[in-house]
Amino acid sequence: MAFSAVEVKPLNVLVADKFSEAGMAELKKQGMNLHYDANLNGDSLIEALNEHKPEVLVVRSTKVPAQAVDAASPNLSLVLRAGAGYDTIDWQYCSTRSVYVANCAGMNSHAVAELAMGLMLSVDRRIPDGNALLKQGIWKKGEFAKCRGIKGRNFGIIGFGNIGQLVANRANGFEMNVLVDNMFPEAGLDKEMNFEYMPRDELLAESDFLTLHVPSVAATKGMINKDFLNKMKPDAVLLNTSRGAVMNEADILEHLEANPNFWLGTDVFPTEPAGGKAVPFESPLSKHPRVVGTHHIGASTMQSEAAIGDEAVRILKNFAKTGSVDKASCVNMARKGDEQTFKVSIRHLDKEGVLAFCFSTFYKFGWNVCELENVVFDKRQACATNIIFKGEPNGTA
Repeated sequence: MAFSAVEVKPLNVLVADKFSEAGMAELKKQGMNLHYDANLNGDSLIEALNEHKPEVLVVRSTKVPAQAVDAASPNLSLVLRAGAGYDTIDWQYCSTRSVYVANCAGMNSHAVAELAMGLMLSVDRRIPDGNALLKQGIWKKGEFAKCRGIKGRNFGIIGFGNIGQLVANRANGFEMNVLVDNMFPEAGLDKEMNFEYMPRDELLAESDFLTLHVPSVAATKGMINKDFLNKMKPDAVLLNTSRGAVMNEADILEHLEANPNFWLGTDVFPTEPAGGKAVPFESPLSKHPRVVGTHHIGASTMQSEAAIGDEAVRILKNFAKTGSVDKASCVNMARKGDEQTFKVSIRHLDKEGVLAFCFSTFYKFGWNVCELENVVFDKRQACATNIIFKGEPNGTA
């Protein structure tokens, strides 16, 4: 069989959301073929994918359904979320098409933590209400002198990853009592960071302020429901800067009506428009007088934009160089323990046909290769190949 030389072409990238100018400049400097349209969504995204057939799709809030993946097939190899969450991407379908899905986890954590604290202060000091009266030419100091303040009050946190821990640090700075859901306790961390682990129901009952920093997955969908809310204090403040899907809107509205001192501060809504353009938005929750809302801007600061841009560029440069995504960034890579496997290490000479012979033997015995690493030693005389197989070593895979 004869093989002809293959021309190595620049990586073809479609950026379908707002992206940092510095990041774009760096990608162009790396010789990547860029197509940029920050307003792509729905049908326009499908059209752009059909036209450009990119190897990489970069998005932020733009939804990537299965149809979008198919539109760029068979070229598409990576969907990169320039942010932390990836629930807007059909990553499971991407997995069936051997398409990497990666994110820039942790790059916007400070921005989201800051907004959570901003929502807390906005509710407690009723900043939006006071500002609205000023714009109407009304001075009503007495109305806002009734605010309770936050020092010494209980601040509950559900979801204690990067963002949750940064929020805890800031709450400690306000001299609040920090309480953390004990679903995944880490020994010694409570003493180190000055908080108390607490069972979920007890946490709900004790928290004056409760903030959520959880992903949008099956287990969290609609978790803020009637049962959840009824376990909270009737005058508590609920903060949500995670995902709108965790809220049952009807149950929250009912709870607000039944508890005149209960407040919600949220950056997200169960149904919200994609993209950054001004569009009509009808939401009973957003219009409620005891809901302080923002426009899903938790990650949207200039600092976080720069950090996300830098991380996205790093991932893309690595992908252009190696054709793969590191495990820390890839969200749809099979994890150890997902299935039964066994490992074989082969030490061999660096000769043509050695690995081909090995793979023909694997095929003969029905061994299915899951992962492979081939280490070439100095002078290129010998190698060590580490292979993980699916199944059992004494049977077929």
